[in-house]
Amino acid sequence: MNEAIELVGGRLVDRGVVEASYVDSMKAREENVSTYLGNGVAMPHGTFEAKEAIKGTGIVVAQFPDGIDWGAGTAHIVIGLAAEGDDHVQVLSQMAEVLQDEELCEQLWTTTDGDLLYDTLSGAGGEDDDDDDAPAEETIVISNPSGLHARPATLIVQLAAASPADLTISKGDKTAKASSIMSVLALGAVSGDSVTLATSGGTAEEERELMKAAAEILTSNDEGH
Repeated sequence: MNEAIELVGGRLVDRGVVEASYVDSMKAREENVSTYLGNGVAMPHGTFEAKEAIKGTGIVVAQFPDGIDWGAGTAHIVIGLAAEGDDHVQVLSQMAEVLQDEELCEQLWTTTDGDLLYDTLSGAGGEDDDDDDAPAEETIVISNPSGLHARPATLIVQLAAASPADLTISKGDKTAKASSIMSVLALGAVSGDSVTLATSGGTAEEERELMKAAAEILTSNDEGH
């Protein structure tokens, strides 16, 4: 546990959020009360007396898929926290609300998607809870020399067919299912055209990965990509 605290605390120091003495204060807090929140998450932070060592507000997240004994439970995610003034109350409240979701926490234990971690823990992805089924969209300009023909179109179709999520591509008033080569080719999209990618039907991570991979194909300068 202390090694994990030194890891996240050290990162807070490196980023200029706290002075080095704050790390010892994080350890001292654990001696009085555990910062284990449940669902495999611990959020070590300093004692009240360490407020003078805080220079700003920030968090550092470390993943431990195999788990660390945190006294009150086994921690798989350790979130080092430092906050100026009353910021810690807001941050703790926000984190506690998000991390009540046991399945989401387990996903965060092992994800390699930094954007997913950031969006989840910052609340950036949680503003439209009543519209969870709405597709995620991104508009890009095709820079692949072949546009949406030949090799790029084939790669897009293969990508969409292999993903648990669904992908559509829109150009103007035309929308194509990315899993259909005929539908994709019918768009007539060439290099320089703007198209809108929309994903749905999968988990947030599945949709994000599908969107990212499709965008990479369409913006590659390699015709053979």
